[in-house]
Amino acid sequence: MAINLPLPQNWLNRTASLQVQIDGSPFFRVLSEFLRNSALYPMLQAIRKVTDTGWEAYLSNPVHYVLFLAMLIQAYVVGTMQSQRWYAKFGGHMLGFSLYTLFELLVDGPISFIQNPYHWLFGGVSFCIASLITLQTLTTDSFFWQMTTNIMINMVKISLISGMYMLLELDIEMNSDLTWASWLTYMEAHGHQFILYGTLFFGLLLGLTEWQRANYAASLRAIATQLKQYSEWSLSADLVADAVNDPTALQLHRAERTILFMDIRGFTAWTEQVNPQQAAEMLNHYYQQAEIIITKYHGHKPNFTADEVMTRFSDPEAAMQTANALQHALKPHLAAYNLAVGIGLHTGEVIEGLMGSANTRKYDLIGDAVNTAKRLESAAGAGEIVLSAVTYHALKIPPTTVELRELRVKGKSEPLQVFAISPLSLVVG
Repeated sequence: MAINLPLPQNWLNRTASLQVQIDGSPFFRVLSEFLRNSALYPMLQAIRKVTDTGWEAYLSNPVHYVLFLAMLIQAYVVGTMQSQRWYAKFGGHMLGFSLYTLFELLVDGPISFIQNPYHWLFGGVSFCIASLITLQTLTTDSFFWQMTTNIMINMVKISLISGMYMLLELDIEMNSDLTWASWLTYMEAHGHQFILYGTLFFGLLLGLTEWQRANYAASLRAIATQLKQYSEWSLSADLVADAVNDPTALQLHRAERTILFMDIRGFTAWTEQVNPQQAAEMLNHYYQQAEIIITKYHGHKPNFTADEVMTRFSDPEAAMQTANALQHALKPHLAAYNLAVGIGLHTGEVIEGLMGSANTRKYDLIGDAVNTAKRLESAAGAGEIVLSAVTYHALKIPPTTVELRELRVKGKSEPLQVFAISPLSLVVG
């Protein structure tokens, strides 16, 4: 029987926070997209206009604000985009030009817009970049195309400078004036050739550098993501996040915890009657269900040893709710094999943190409270929950249908008073 329980919000927030550190925050991605791509044309257009007409004339024209706003919207959409579909990438990188075009068509009309050669330059550069990024999205597994598209994107970006300079030099006011003859005339000047080929060369160098940077950053993100996953297999997500922000968070310290031990009754005898594959499949399902429930009630990352599950809680109420939920959820799964679990709960002071040698360490907890919880679990029958008196009296609303027992355990001179909850008395909180 599968269980789908919502994960606690604090766990999701901590995991998301760590993932943001790996992938970069949405604000950083939007800012990076704006500065590295979307703002390129409006910034060059601003420089051109300011040098031509001055600051006052530039700032008094609302068209320039619309241009920056359109490209800022594009940067936001691209920077926060989750989809990796090619058409989403293409549309996102054409969004700024499309919004600006719509505004210009409404204000100046189609004829004036089409006649402006700078609009053709803007549209052409936007289309080339959008197409190359689309190709990049479709060829993520190709080393050659990833490198080639990265180089070409940067060459297109930097060619915008030489393109604007050419239009300035030719002093072209209508797009129809931009002919092959005017191009040849422009290229007759050695200075113009130098600007064109120089910018393309630097675009090539910039593209190679950007590709190396992007490739290196992607490798680091992939490694960080893998290390995060490996770490969270043994540590909870919040502990991993804490350790990243504060290396001392995992040091040994004293704390009061409610310890939960759970074990399958008759497991050893059952494994002798089935093949290893069946035993492994049953255990994996058992682990999966147990971890989902423990996580729901804010328990620490469980420790699995054969059929035994151990975890800890800061709140006895959460531990009791978890024990109830575990018995109810695991009963149908284990009943199919004529098995059931016994659970022990005890509250006390422990020492927890990273323990081990210089090269091998594990986040663990030790102390009399841990040993006592284990003894209570061993004394629990199939389907039972056995609580120590300390845990029982720490509950705000302790269960009323319990059996009071005295339990003699190793290392204790006096018998322990415990409370056993039978399978018929279990209630899920």
